[in-house]
Amino acid sequence: MKKVRLYLLTVLFLIFCGVTFSRAAAPGSDESLPDNVKTLLGQRCTGCHKGKHPPKGLNLEPDKIQAAIDAPSQEQPSLKIMDSANPESSYLLKKIRGDSDIAGGRMPLRRKALTEAEMDIIKTWLQELIKNEDSGPIFNSPGGEGDQQTSAQVRPAGRQPFEKPAFWGTRLINLPTTTTMDKNDFLIRISHRFLPKTDSGYDSFYGFDGPAIVFISLGYGITDNLGVTLGRSNLFQEWEFSASWLVAEQGKTASLPVSAALHTGLVWASWKYGDRSRLDSKNFKVDLQLSLSRQVTRRWSLMVVPSFSTNTDHWAPNSSGTFAVGLGTRYMFLEDLSVLVEWIPVISGYKNVQNGWGLGIEKKIGGHVFQLFVANSFGMTSDQFIPGGDLRLNDFDFRFGFNIFRTF
Repeated sequence: MKKVRLYLLTVLFLIFCGVTFSRAAAPGSDESLPDNVKTLLGQRCTGCHKGKHPPKGLNLEPDKIQAAIDAPSQEQPSLKIMDSANPESSYLLKKIRGDSDIAGGRMPLRRKALTEAEMDIIKTWLQELIKNEDSGPIFNSPGGEGDQQTSAQVRPAGRQPFEKPAFWGTRLINLPTTTTMDKNDFLIRISHRFLPKTDSGYDSFYGFDGPAIVFISLGYGITDNLGVTLGRSNLFQEWEFSASWLVAEQGKTASLPVSAALHTGLVWASWKYGDRSRLDSKNFKVDLQLSLSRQVTRRWSLMVVPSFSTNTDHWAPNSSGTFAVGLGTRYMFLEDLSVLVEWIPVISGYKNVQNGWGLGIEKKIGGHVFQLFVANSFGMTSDQFIPGGDLRLNDFDFRFGFNIFRTF
């Protein structure tokens, strides 16, 4: 049980670091934003324009909105999103009115347009940006109450080199990605791995008739960079509690060329095995993974994931751990439709029949991410997929599987 206590201390330390880092990096306070504006933006805008990858880089959450003051619009760079010198020409106002000189559709997209009363709230707010010609807009800054900042002093927050993230899902297929939940978001994941091989024929409908290994989890974003997840797999009746911390973002954190996320997990195999107690130390596994991703182009991303798990063969008399280095890539060949590839070669420790691999497609639709793929493994907790799979690629053996992610 010493390993369990050590793990819990590690998770608490990561949560503390993530919360502290997030607060230190916050761009400002939202205290200067009128309550009616906060309510309106929350009801009509921040369902989409929030988080680390908002549409067109525009985050309208109260504590992020300062970055839009006098910042050029990505759609129409000659116009400012919120123009403190000429509020009527603000691109934000043009988009919600549906003016003829905008690019794309009227906002909110594919939803009911703002009423006249709601439009007046936005207009009044934008007009209040001008306090006087000399002082510019007044905001409450982290340095103290009542601090004044001119529009020239307000700088847009750092942006990703590309509008869309390197990976839509928090998992490529099995490997954890550098995508983490946004603050206060919940994420439900439902995953299936059909046990029969595809060459089992029509009698099992090529594997889809099952049976199947199932994994269901619920995650929560503590901050934009830190989230926790609790999930359960029917394989060995395993429970997995994990934490993911986005340590660095490509092009945003010190202009680094990669993103990095640290993942740690505690797994409990709660099944009854022989005379062994369910709480035997061998039934507990500790996982540690580091995802390093590089978005090479808008469509193509690469990832390397060094991974370690203890007690991966927990049923063995002398159980051992496994160290592997996962490799993965995503290519978006149509808008939000991508092909996924991953390979997880085992470097040392317990290994299944063959290194794990997967090949699939992914579609992003609103708050959903759908993945359908073939793979040679059936485990979904980290300690289950790190050692590899039970099917051999050279025998052309594989099975179907899918992942569904829903953010709300």
